[in-house]
Amino acid sequence: MSDLLEDLVARVERIEAKEACISTFNEYLHYLDGEFVEDLLALFVGDAHLEVMNYPPGTGENLDCRGREEIRPIYEDHRGIMTRHHSANVTVNVRSDGKTADMSAYFLTSIHYAVTGGIYEATLVLEEGKWLFSWLRISSTWGWMVLQEHPPFLSDSLGAGTLRQGRPVLYEPPSHDA
Repeated sequence: MSDLLEDLVARVERIEAKEACISTFNEYLHYLDGEFVEDLLALFVGDAHLEVMNYPPGTGENLDCRGREEIRPIYEDHRGIMTRHHSANVTVNVRSDGKTADMSAYFLTSIHYAVTGGIYEATLVLEEGKWLFSWLRISSTWGWMVLQEHPPFLSDSLGAGTLRQGRPVLYEPPSHDA
């Protein structure tokens, strides 16, 4: 194979890896808002490291969890909160090894009577063909609340009226069978 062709193949593989990492991140957001805790936990490697800065929001306290079983209560306690997470400025850099990637993204979270935001920072690794979080830091850096005399409008589940009950479309890399 020529050097140029090898370079092009490597570039395409890196772009596919980037898309797969973004898909994992989007799955995370959907599973979080849809309260699919087991699906969400499956996006972490077994010994993953989760850091949640300023949690609960506004306290200045930080959580440091290692492994799925330490991470589990954070997301189980999230059930019933009715959040909607939005992300922007998602950046992924697939490292030269092709098996590790770094990601960052802004987020905005709507909840009853409040909006918060911050930054996600993560490292993902390729395990058995799937990109998973090995490290995730959530820094909740700002927010505001509205008066509670006005009723919240977030009352339906994430999946209400959707085709996949709130689950995301999953990225499927093309087959390399040629």
